[in-house]
Amino acid sequence: MTMNYTSKSAAAKIFLSSLLPLFSRLTLTVSGSPTTTADSLKTVPGLTFLHDFIDRLELQSPESMVVAAAHHLASLYPDSTSILFYLESREKLMVIAGAQPSSGISEEILKLRKKFSDLNATGKALSGCAPKIPLQTIDETRNPNKLSTELPETLSLAGATAPNAESGQFIFYSTSKPGPKERQLLNYCLQHLNKRVAEARNWEKLEKANRLDSLTGLNNRRYFDEIINKESERAERYHHPTSLIMLDLDHFKKVNDNFGHQTGDRVLRTLGKILLEEVRQCDTPCRYGGEEFAIILPETELGKAIKIAERIRHAIEQENIVTHNNIHLKITASLGIACTEENQSIDLIEAADQALYHAKKSGRNRLATTPAAPKAVIKPVINHCFPSQAVLV
Repeated sequence: MTMNYTSKSAAAKIFLSSLLPLFSRLTLTVSGSPTTTADSLKTVPGLTFLHDFIDRLELQSPESMVVAAAHHLASLYPDSTSILFYLESREKLMVIAGAQPSSGISEEILKLRKKFSDLNATGKALSGCAPKIPLQTIDETRNPNKLSTELPETLSLAGATAPNAESGQFIFYSTSKPGPKERQLLNYCLQHLNKRVAEARNWEKLEKANRLDSLTGLNNRRYFDEIINKESERAERYHHPTSLIMLDLDHFKKVNDNFGHQTGDRVLRTLGKILLEEVRQCDTPCRYGGEEFAIILPETELGKAIKIAERIRHAIEQENIVTHNNIHLKITASLGIACTEENQSIDLIEAADQALYHAKKSGRNRLATTPAAPKAVIKPVINHCFPSQAVLV
């Protein structure tokens, strides 16, 4: 789903109004040899270029913004090779745009790769204990035209933002050496790009926080409702089997009553860890509410869902939880499974919830597929869910 990270009109209005005094009299002019820049630069106003640059950054992810920015900045020098670096604490990105680099420029790019691979987000050399973040490369170049062979066989620093530990740094190189006004324009563009990417990163953090359960680290009920609706629609439209597992901890209320809510929270955190370890990458484990959990399994038939559910049930049964007063608890869970394999329009939540009720009614610490099929019960009845030193019945 594409997200609008900031208000387009507000961002453009504030930023352009702050630059209006400067750019009201600024028109890009050619500096240096006429072969180093396009003739169109003689008539393109700086404000127009900047406005188009801001428009390119709307409704995009951080990486897409960097790629779009590299393309637009490279348009200042249509027959040149341009390189935009994005250095951040978690990732490093290099986008090559414009004309395809010559062999000499390719060597220059390799040297820059080596240089920036050894730097952190603040522009300092990595210490011996700091992890080295790979530098991802995106090649967006096109085939050169005749003018490209006449360009200098070297890269010039055209613009850059100041290193920042939080928002990172942008550095722009080109085979065409910019004039003073062009350099000023490029720096303003890079500053705005830096601000927009930082806003997008913060928005992503907020979105992630809004969809995660703070106690278990799993997706929350709000996110579950969104994903289950999408997967159910996909299953019905494309006739793909989608399964849902509903899970409920057995006798969880007695855990809180006998050992306190801190122990109960520890049990829930442990269960969240188990689910994250046992499900597949394509699955969506969620905390449905209280001690009830749900796992969405896209494009998964019933037989595969039963195997995954049994693996989860067994992992929970084998887990050993130690309380603050050194009591060892054994927990168990009941699981209900529903699948669209035979009925694409089935209400997965209702069907899985009924199966869960049947599993609990049949003795707990087991899984079931439908209330009307006792043969689907996988494990014999187990009455006790805790060891002898902490038996709750």
